Amino acid sequence: MEAAVRRVASRRDLDRFIDFPTRLHAGDKARVPPLRAVLRRRLRGALDEGSNRQLFLAERAGEVVGTISLLRDRKHEQHRGEVIGFFGFFECVDELEVARALLDAVSAAAREFGAERLRGPRNFSRVEAVGVTVEGHDVPPPMLAGHSPAWYPALLEACGMVLHHDVLAFDAALVTESGAPRELPRELSSRADAVAIDGLVVRDANRWRVSRDLKLAHAVFTDAFRDVPDNTPMPLRQFVAIGWVFLAVTDHRMLQIATVHGEPAGFALCFPELNEAVARAKGRLFPFGWLRILLGVRRVRTASFKLIGVMPAFRGSGLHAAMIRRAIDGVQRAGFQRLEASLIDARNKPSRGLVEASGMTVYKRYRMYDLDLSTEQ
Repeated sequence: MEAAVRRVASRRDLDRFIDFPTRLHAGDKARVPPLRAVLRRRLRGALDEGSNRQLFLAERAGEVVGTISLLRDRKHEQHRGEVIGFFGFFECVDELEVARALLDAVSAAAREFGAERLRGPRNFSRVEAVGVTVEGHDVPPPMLAGHSPAWYPALLEACGMVLHHDVLAFDAALVTESGAPRELPRELSSRADAVAIDGLVVRDANRWRVSRDLKLAHAVFTDAFRDVPDNTPMPLRQFVAIGWVFLAVTDHRMLQIATVHGEPAGFALCFPELNEAVARAKGRLFPFGWLRILLGVRRVRTASFKLIGVMPAFRGSGLHAAMIRRAIDGVQRAGFQRLEASLIDARNKPSRGLVEASGMTVYKRYRMYDLDLSTEQ
């Protein structure tokens, strides 16, 4: 019997959409289940008619065998001038027929709003669950990143999708086997020592003036990432709101700010790797999942190096190296033992060069795929 795909149109459908991945990957010890109550709240808006987000179920004999979503990202259209249908929440039994039915459904829906290409997977933001896992299946994912079984790349490629780009997660130990702080590579330290910028101040964030420091970081973020492929600028309000949430559970020494004569010059932002705590809840926030997470936060030993940037005027000055050294020093002082950096676009050679120069290596690789809708019937 062939699988039939239809749009999620009720709360019951939504529950089945959310529950399917948990059943499908029940034996995968590396998977960190999302918090069901939080995910359900986020996805409810996709049930509304006219929403830019759509959810689909693939069913066979009354049983869910696959899920997928479609996003029309109008900010991307405005910034990049291209109409793309982004698919995400891709979960599928290991059957080509089911995968093809899911992709055919979102391709048809994407053509309805004039999409020229179908790209993904990524969920409903450009930093959430980007790509399918192609390396590191036995390692838990970092926060906001996805985790998928080994058969997904082959299914997508058999459906005609081609490689668009890879995104990478790096890591390195912060302490030696004896427990002493691990020293930075000599070349990076030398570059940091050589920085000579008049009026430069590099400091920890001020715990009493977090909003001000986040605004400084956003100014750098906007200019430093302007030329990164597929990047869409994040509004100040959203950046500050996200920053506040994460800094509420972290140490102020994990946000580093650089100014030159008081003007924004660079920033480096690290967070506790919250997936180490979220995993303890096993996807359930209630009745006691929230308590397990709170207790687990105290035991997190990995810091996640999420963002670093310097103003274009200071590229090549060594400020990047100085910010990395300061960031690593900050997380070491905060008591973390491992540093991970994710996710970094494999095409972003400057960012890759920075993390690789700091001694970090790839521990997970994700792949984004693309399909030309103009050639499909």
